[in-house]
Amino acid sequence: MWHLFFVLVSLFVMPEVGQNSKIEEAVADELKYFPEARLRDIYKNFFQDAFGPGHLIPDTLHAGKYLNYELSQPIGDTLKWQAIGPANDYYRINLLLVKQGVLPRSVLLEAMVESAVLARKPGIDVWKKEWAVAMDVIQKMNLGLVDFESDKKAIEEILSKGEYVMHHSDYYNETYQRHYRIVHKTVFNRWKGVYF
Repeated sequence: MWHLFFVLVSLFVMPEVGQNSKIEEAVADELKYFPEARLRDIYKNFFQDAFGPGHLIPDTLHAGKYLNYELSQPIGDTLKWQAIGPANDYYRINLLLVKQGVLPRSVLLEAMVESAVLARKPGIDVWKKEWAVAMDVIQKMNLGLVDFESDKKAIEEILSKGEYVMHHSDYYNETYQRHYRIVHKTVFNRWKGVYF
């Protein structure tokens, strides 16, 4: 009887333990590379892993023009790519690779379009639950993130309106000068050995 009880408890607890460790790993990875990241930057990391680049793609002409603009900006970030979120479904690809001619601009744009349709895109209720689980884990990590409470409130406000998108913190943008696009892991894996 106790054996059956242990098996049933394990079925419910083990997935949560695995999920929590993936959340912890994703947060630790973001802070390893970008130690001054705020809660809103971690939220954006998780958001991008769930929703992909779809919010940038509806107008491909505009996406191309904005990409050109970003390529004309100084890029201080040297991290070539970064797996994001607990699922690692997406990778941030540094635009420096395009600027240096390693990755063709057209290949990146095609990859963004391809990647947009591969996103999970959970509904708002599912996303709120996923973020609530992530917040529980993040709070238990006791990270001492700057602006934690105000970012937490801002995230709660957008979610209460049924919205998802949040931009990086001004501090993150100014400090790290990141210019990237996100692509699905299947695209990234296809590029390995070809472009990097």
